[in-house]
Amino acid sequence: MEENEQQLDEIVSSFRRISHAFQQLLWKDAEEMNITPTQLMVLRKVSMHPDIGITDLAELLYLGNSAASGVVDRMVKAGLLIRQRSESDRRSFKLSMTDKGIEIRERSKQSLRRHLLPLSNIPTEDAGELLRIHGEIIKILEQGRDKREL
Repeated sequence: MEENEQQLDEIVSSFRRISHAFQQLLWKDAEEMNITPTQLMVLRKVSMHPDIGITDLAELLYLGNSAASGVVDRMVKAGLLIRQRSESDRRSFKLSMTDKGIEIRERSKQSLRRHLLPLSNIPTEDAGELLRIHGEIIKILEQGRDKREL
């Protein structure tokens, strides 16, 4: 195998392993809360972006509007979210968490903090470099995606 090809394979494998490890944590966390990982991500996004709309939520989750809407519908029925009509635009709805949704989000935050706390031991300069490199990789991959969509 050519040296460049081997390096690319190692980079892709590294990202797959990290992604898999994060997904496992997310599944475990969601399972403990009796919700799905996607619902857990919705609670996180709604807590960070109060009164968010479905379209913006879908973008943050990298989902289509219909998929995000379906998840939100189930969460409203489960008593985790409230959908309120926007005052400024009667055609759109804003999302907020119920007390039950807030409680699950807080429990999840504590659990995730326990699991991810060791990441804070990475030296600040290393974390900065890691984020810079991730940004470069994202830029490269998104440019490739944008060219394919043309």
